[in-house]
Amino acid sequence: MRIIPVLIIVAIFFLVDIYIYRSLGKTNTKRWVKLLFPISSLVHLTVYTLYFLMFAKGQLYAPYLINLLVGITFLLFVGKLFTVIILLSERIGNVLLFFRNWISPKRETVLPSRRKFVRNVSLGAAALPFVSGIFGLIIGKYLYKVNEVKLKSKKLPKAFSGLRVVQISDFHAGSFDWFEQVKEGMQMINDLKPDLILFTGDLVNNRTNEVLPFQELWTNLEAKYGKFAVLGNHDYGDYVPWDSEKEREENINQMKRFYSETGFKLLMNEHQMIDIEGEKIALVGVENWGTGRFPKYGDLPQALKGIDEDSFKILLSHDPDHWKFEVKSFPTPIDLTLSGHTHGAQFGVPIPFKGKWSPASWRYDYWRGLYQENDRNLYVNTGFGFLGYPGRINMAPEITLFVLDVA
Repeated sequence: MRIIPVLIIVAIFFLVDIYIYRSLGKTNTKRWVKLLFPISSLVHLTVYTLYFLMFAKGQLYAPYLINLLVGITFLLFVGKLFTVIILLSERIGNVLLFFRNWISPKRETVLPSRRKFVRNVSLGAAALPFVSGIFGLIIGKYLYKVNEVKLKSKKLPKAFSGLRVVQISDFHAGSFDWFEQVKEGMQMINDLKPDLILFTGDLVNNRTNEVLPFQELWTNLEAKYGKFAVLGNHDYGDYVPWDSEKEREENINQMKRFYSETGFKLLMNEHQMIDIEGEKIALVGVENWGTGRFPKYGDLPQALKGIDEDSFKILLSHDPDHWKFEVKSFPTPIDLTLSGHTHGAQFGVPIPFKGKWSPASWRYDYWRGLYQENDRNLYVNTGFGFLGYPGRINMAPEITLFVLDVA
């Protein structure tokens, strides 16, 4: 863990607390309420550090109590940010009012009752994200939703008309704290009677052994024409301080064995032809290809070698930035790319007539759902699991069912 980013995060937490504490200092707010703010930050940073150390040392699962404490203290911090924004807006308004009174002969003052009202509103605002976040922390993260997408293509062979393809992504095994709920979600996949099951990466948070308690669930997944997967950025163990390179390589080898033992074909810069009644489509899988701090292990030209350019192609690529920067303009057209990675930030706000807004849109141009450009399609699945904040707020864990047809 880099020390400078950590110090910056710690500083932000406590600067927010100091500002709120000082703003409430001249009010009748009880002392224990004021102290709740810095205490919650201290608890959050302590528990999150413990959380990080546990997984760095090979923790298999997330204890429910740890997830609960991380989630609650994080929600308190978000509430405090709302409070700071409102208090700052009051300060800015007072400054503007001062200049207006300085210019205008009619002077107005800010009444104490108004200050009290603003501070009470700021405390109320802190409670809003907390209440909705508690629901997402306890229940929302396991309310799996099936999204059905119908796609037509002139290139799709007739034998594949009606093909049912299920995509899941971002399992993040080490984050789960309720096995039975995960089991129900996996059963929902089988209930869809898929012809193909495609997993687009991030099976674990850090180490392959996180997913071992769920191995039977993965083995029990059934698909008529096979189960396939690719690796995501978390699957390589790049975020773990391994004792040696050999240990890191063994982690990757263990993941390969996991997929083999559960009946999945792991596609690592390669492809698999799917044959129905003598007609074929190409299933292409690349290793993680990201931007910024995310690794570029993917090799699309290598994965496409030997495929007829006119074949209908489905590409599994974990990070949607791959589609943005390479796939959508690649000389060989790829009909459907399936990605994950963004999680939809595990947070969404309904926007009338426009679907949802999420902070994920600040980082990714393609972050949720179906995108179509020049007869090339990208679908970004918002993930089956969760990471960081151990919950989901109005961004349900997703299972995607594609029904393919001939145009």
